Amino acid sequence: MLRAFSADLHIHTLLSPCGEIEMIPPLIVQSALSAGLDIIAITDHNSCENARAVIEAAEGSGLRVLPGLEVQSLEGVHLLCLFDTVEQAEMMQEAVYERLPDVELSERSMQEQMVVDSGANFVKYCTSPISLPTSMNIEEIFEKAYALEGLTIPSHIDRLETGLCGVLGMLPETPAFEAVEVSRNLSTSEARLRYPSIGNLPVFRSSDAHWLSAIGESRTMLYMKHRSVVEIRMACRGEGGRRVADA
Repeated sequence: MLRAFSADLHIHTLLSPCGEIEMIPPLIVQSALSAGLDIIAITDHNSCENARAVIEAAEGSGLRVLPGLEVQSLEGVHLLCLFDTVEQAEMMQEAVYERLPDVELSERSMQEQMVVDSGANFVKYCTSPISLPTSMNIEEIFEKAYALEGLTIPSHIDRLETGLCGVLGMLPETPAFEAVEVSRNLSTSEARLRYPSIGNLPVFRSSDAHWLSAIGESRTMLYMKHRSVVEIRMACRGEGGRRVADA
């Protein structure tokens, strides 16, 4: 039997340099539950080092937390890479870290990239330059995530500087994306009119939250059997009545 799940699949923690200091695991979970969300994804820039902490903070709460990364491609495009397990996400992270620029961060920059545990206790600073683009192109990112059984969704395609359609002007024929995401400023119907190249692909709406009050402000309804990336992919394909819908 299919169930309706309210999902926000684009949330940052204080690991992302642009994330507010309040974006710690316990408060993210609390805010997601208060917003009535069933599924969230932790998608820090080019890293998943805080994903496990949020998953642990959500244990017993009823909230499903998916580990992921928002990878920035060589072209400057942001891509959400979502996984079912932390181990898959960490393998993606390893590939991403290998393709980040070899630069030494200043102490101030490192202090903006905090790794914490499930109780929000400081663990370390991330020393990789995660705010910079990787040398992986769009197809490489898609193929690596797919090989790890992950789902890649272009982030906020309408943004001029980091959105797929904003940068390239259209959705390319390859790779074969199964869905796209738009920013909170654009409705699904507006996105289809503005970017006809997306055709009938499912359109996700997420908060891209960098502060607590944004969590759940924009969301997507997923009609699936259970909460997993495998099921989300099936919903994108419309298999067995599963579907992606506006909230």
